[in-house]
Amino acid sequence: MKPFSCLAIDMGAGSIRVVQGVFNKQLELREIHRFENEYEQIDGHLRWNLDKITSGIDIGIKKAYANSDIPILSIGVDSWGVDFVLIGKDGLPLENPVSYRDTRTKGMQEQWNQTLSDFETFKRTGINYNIFNSLYQFESIKNTAVLKRTSRVLFMSDYINYYLSGKMANELTLANTSQLLNIETSNWDPLIIKELGLTNILTNQPVSSGTKLGTLKQFKAPSTEVIAVAGHDTASAVAALNTNQQNAAFISTGTWCIVGIFSDKPLLSEQAYKFGVTNEMTHEGKFRPLKNLMGLWLIQQLKAAFGNIHSYEQIDQIATALQASTYLIDPSDKLFYNPENMKIAFDQYLSNKYGIVFENEAQYYRCAFDSLANSFMESLSVFEKISGNTIDIVHITGGGAKSELLCQLTANTTQKIVKAGPVEGAVTGNLMIQALSLKKFKSQPEADSYFTKSMKVKTYNPF
Repeated sequence: MKPFSCLAIDMGAGSIRVVQGVFNKQLELREIHRFENEYEQIDGHLRWNLDKITSGIDIGIKKAYANSDIPILSIGVDSWGVDFVLIGKDGLPLENPVSYRDTRTKGMQEQWNQTLSDFETFKRTGINYNIFNSLYQFESIKNTAVLKRTSRVLFMSDYINYYLSGKMANELTLANTSQLLNIETSNWDPLIIKELGLTNILTNQPVSSGTKLGTLKQFKAPSTEVIAVAGHDTASAVAALNTNQQNAAFISTGTWCIVGIFSDKPLLSEQAYKFGVTNEMTHEGKFRPLKNLMGLWLIQQLKAAFGNIHSYEQIDQIATALQASTYLIDPSDKLFYNPENMKIAFDQYLSNKYGIVFENEAQYYRCAFDSLANSFMESLSVFEKISGNTIDIVHITGGGAKSELLCQLTANTTQKIVKAGPVEGAVTGNLMIQALSLKKFKSQPEADSYFTKSMKVKTYNPF
């Protein structure tokens, strides 16, 4: 293989990175630029600052071109799901996009249920109820002036693709998170978008992962393709896993932890609905039935509550030094969704349920790790029942793959082999899809083989 490179823009709710993937005998990842990303109070809502986001991305791309000794053939963007940018008739954003953590969706479930029940919505879309879903965000702005001025809707990585290439397109895996797509047609559900007032706005069928959108016009780089990779970061992360293995599950770890399995068909039973299964799509157009769990948000916010005095590596060490926590929390409890102070939220939960509070910082972290591993075990057990398949191997990707404690606890609680890695799951999958689109690999199996050799994966056996 003649050396070449691609740029992956990995947009997270906490930080955004521009990473160069250099393809040679093995894949080399070079982080070019990273900057913080957080919602701000703007115009009465929690919003993402688009100018800051695009400015940071511009800096990263300029650095990549200035410092690269390898041709940059393409660029791809992945992001979190559900949040969106409203585009006016002039092609410009009408406002900064509202964050999924904003309270505007309060009461929207009940309002939407006057049209369709949660189960009926699930059957049509394959997506389960979450208060932050795009559907409920649109329900909250139905018939508003800003929606009436909207000509297109672009989800977060869609918007950056448009910013870079000048081409508007909705990528399928990202659109799939919105709860606006029909699960059978992979196109916008006509009943749902009519009820939300989006019939004349969502008119173009979402494009498949790997679609070339055009060249990098923002930087006048006609030799660099902008490629619509799996726009949803979890879909990109799962793409990095060799999913040909039988009886495998995945846990994509980040602010949220996504626990799921691989399937040719969506799981749409009443049992799947009641468990909270949501059927998201893979970059190949198949399905990854999954459940969203509260994730490393617990650790991140505890760290902040204690003044950020320990690194994540130190947190892992001080939690490992303790015995397993006698007291577990339910990570899905609303107390932990967006508290002003995570320690106080823990104290309230522990006091109410057990009549105790912890004595030192390490106990909070150990409780969080044990509780996360327990939630993984419970979810995988239900997936086995619903699918009728036994799970033997669990792939952990994302930031949690760096935590030896979390990986070993997961192996122990589930009594399954854990394969930890790649840590840079979303970036790796993003780059894989670009390389496939550029036809640098003859087939998906050839790409899987190359990436498996390039990735560092650690095995944890249960005891």
